Amino acid sequence: MSLSIRHIEQNDAEICGKIWYEAHKAISFAHGYASEPPSEEFGIGLIRSLIKSTNSWGVLAERQDRILGSIFLHRFPPSPVAVIGLLTIQPSAEGNGAGRKLMDAALSQARILKHEQVRLVQSPSHIRSFVLYTKSGFTLREPLFLVQGQPLKGGTNVWGNNIRPVRDDGDIYLCNELCKSVFGFSREMELRQAKDQGIATIVERDGVMTGYAAGIGIGCHAVAKSNKDLKVLIANASAILGPGFFVPARNHGLMRWLLENGFLIGWPANLMTIGPYKEPLTPFLPSLAY
Repeated sequence: MSLSIRHIEQNDAEICGKIWYEAHKAISFAHGYASEPPSEEFGIGLIRSLIKSTNSWGVLAERQDRILGSIFLHRFPPSPVAVIGLLTIQPSAEGNGAGRKLMDAALSQARILKHEQVRLVQSPSHIRSFVLYTKSGFTLREPLFLVQGQPLKGGTNVWGNNIRPVRDDGDIYLCNELCKSVFGFSREMELRQAKDQGIATIVERDGVMTGYAAGIGIGCHAVAKSNKDLKVLIANASAILGPGFFVPARNHGLMRWLLENGFLIGWPANLMTIGPYKEPLTPFLPSLAY
């Protein structure tokens, strides 16, 4: 029985959303973590929104009209990075080759779109996915932890920094320049979206911008010149968006500060990449995308 790959349509969203929930629930339950999608309804809603997005491309695998899993590839122009997200396989269908065919289709689409850099965030608890990604050419770059807790407030008073909203194109330019110095490219689309949502913030020291956050949460990223600046952004966040935010495990100073201030570790993850990669030399927070 042959396995076929086709584009995801809106009437596939319910099945694909349920598969995403079931797949993550099975892994999280086995390791004692909270499930990333909190419910089937959440999974279905997210799949529907991705199908509508002009910057997301999705396909599914099926055999004899039975959907086995799906995958999405996302773009964040003008960033040169394409992102693999929501590769999920029905637990009962694992090991049948659907995952590799879906990944091959997504990487082929990335090449068509001329994206040399492709990234994803992987759950290290799922050894099968790590094997698939490694065989597909991905390299593990950053072990991460999802950190959970509440903003501390009062960080500006403690450290003498000023924190304020991202206001205009001049602020966007400064944030882009800092991001390019750290990653080699800007994440302007995500930053502008965060600005429009009122969650993008800048931290300043002696009148000079020293970091920014496109929100603090699982779908957000932040870049700073020092851990002190990153702590101010976290401490003064209006809210932690989603189930938490990712922190590079090797940033011992930041991780220790978070744990000492009541934050908890939810679950581990890995940032993996294909193509050119510039290792960040200043503190940062990745998003669920990259």
